[in-house]
Amino acid sequence: GLESPSHALRADADPWASSATTTCVTLAEPHRYDRDLEIILYPCEPHHPHLVIEDGTMTYPEYEAHIRSRRDYVRIARKDCSGERQVAFVQRRFHKDIFPNPVLMLNFCPEAEGVPGDLQSVTREFIFLIDRSGTTSRPDLDKVKEALLVALKSLPSGTLLNVASFGADVKPLFPSSRLCSNETLQRACEHLTGLQVDTGSTNLLAALGWALAQP
Repeated sequence: GLESPSHALRADADPWASSATTTCVTLAEPHRYDRDLEIILYPCEPHHPHLVIEDGTMTYPEYEAHIRSRRDYVRIARKDCSGERQVAFVQRRFHKDIFPNPVLMLNFCPEAEGVPGDLQSVTREFIFLIDRSGTTSRPDLDKVKEALLVALKSLPSGTLLNVASFGADVKPLFPSSRLCSNETLQRACEHLTGLQVDTGSTNLLAALGWALAQP
């Protein structure tokens, strides 16, 4: 189902469809542009993972041609025989060129029936996965380390904590998550500060598999 706390909506689906997987949502009344449009969706299976793909404004060949036509890229390409600086240039452009590129988003809402009513009594576990592979530049890794240092020092008491970096392999700080004490925080911060970029490949699947296999 769907609803809007801000506007009247009209939802139309194919009358011959076996399910409403494709629904056209339009405004039932003229929009006066005096407030934000809010639409709330209610999935029929809210606790199942949902994958959303938003197409970019360019195809891959169009985006490649767009990058190669930039003057700053041309200057780098003339001086870069190995191609490493060209790859680093494209990586830096991704966050600026978010609209031309497709975006993949995974939504997952776990069931909370077994969770106690008092959330303060729930044991939280945080596992931080850090990409240290060759696809990560040193400035980007430094930014990640700065952000995670703030996150580590902001964790509430009673939290379970672990930090793992990955490239071609996964290197966890602890064999399993530990209670967030002053000693644990100090070791995590020291470990994070000493992380360096590897030259290996990016095995994200192995990192996720390791994290999900934790007790």
